[in-house]
Amino acid sequence: MSNQSGIQVSQELAAAFAKAVASGETRILRVSIVNESLVENGQSPASGSFEEDFSELQKYLDDSQPSFILVRLDTKSSAGEYNWLFIAYVPDNSKVRDKMLYASSRASLTKDLGDYRFVDNMWGTEASEFTLDGYKKHKSHQTAEAPLTARERELAEIKAQESKASSNHMGTTVRKTYAAGVAVPLSEEAQAALEDLGKSSRSHNYVSLRLEKENETIQLDNASTVAAGDLAKTIPADSPRFTFYAFEHGNTDASLGELREKMLYSCSRGGAIATAEAEANLKVVKKLETSDPADLTEEYLKEEVVGSSNASTPTGSVVGERIQMLGQTPGGFKRPAAPGRRRPAA
Repeated sequence: MSNQSGIQVSQELAAAFAKAVASGETRILRVSIVNESLVENGQSPASGSFEEDFSELQKYLDDSQPSFILVRLDTKSSAGEYNWLFIAYVPDNSKVRDKMLYASSRASLTKDLGDYRFVDNMWGTEASEFTLDGYKKHKSHQTAEAPLTARERELAEIKAQESKASSNHMGTTVRKTYAAGVAVPLSEEAQAALEDLGKSSRSHNYVSLRLEKENETIQLDNASTVAAGDLAKTIPADSPRFTFYAFEHGNTDASLGELREKMLYSCSRGGAIATAEAEANLKVVKKLETSDPADLTEEYLKEEVVGSSNASTPTGSVVGERIQMLGQTPGGFKRPAAPGRRRPAA
């Protein structure tokens, strides 16, 4: 058991530590470098709690001689062994050579005795640092947040001011969270309608949203119950909209009530999807874009729902042909749409 400094853990030290671990009766064990070897150089039994026994540490600290102190904690590992605190004490007025030897032997000592046993460590140059109060300060420092630099504090203040200004500008009826990279927040009414749409006991299956240019928000346009056959004539044909539709197709082999989103214009499309998923907890599993609501027939919706839900869809089916037309199969190619029928672009 050697290290870069050539200092080895003696067999006596290895045996003493193994015994302390096995019995759990030792509280403090001092380790010193003697004749180029790491040896056990004093120990104290556990007579009380960790805090009650901690003061015993002082009698093992010499003003001019470095040492390693192993202190048994009262907590145990998952294996049932006591955890240990490792202390490296190197006083300022100790010899330079001793400082170098202890510094180069520290890591190898814990490794040879078992790194996993030492759940905490302290380092110091004065005996006054190793009081119970000093240990508590050490633990408090470990849990304290890292101090911010002047630049980090400045950036934090700027971010807080920007957030406050955004809140004041948008008003109290608008959510303050944004989709990443897109400033299109949902109004409270729009969010509520989408959240209701995502429930199994929904009061409507159709939600239409519009983009409000004046205040750059997405507002609720319509929330109602629409039959699949009436979807095409319900969606406005003369103005752009974001439409969310819960198509309950009745196919027991597919998950019921999945939301099929029909995107009716491309402006802020990604932002609307991301915002709806993030703020209203919707699961958008189908996205289509069309310029003619007449494309959205009940037959087409059934094909899309069954096609996306049934993993065993035959390649030769209508849905399989559509997937191939969209170039989604290896080696596939885009076939032209059948005459007289226009298909929404995926």
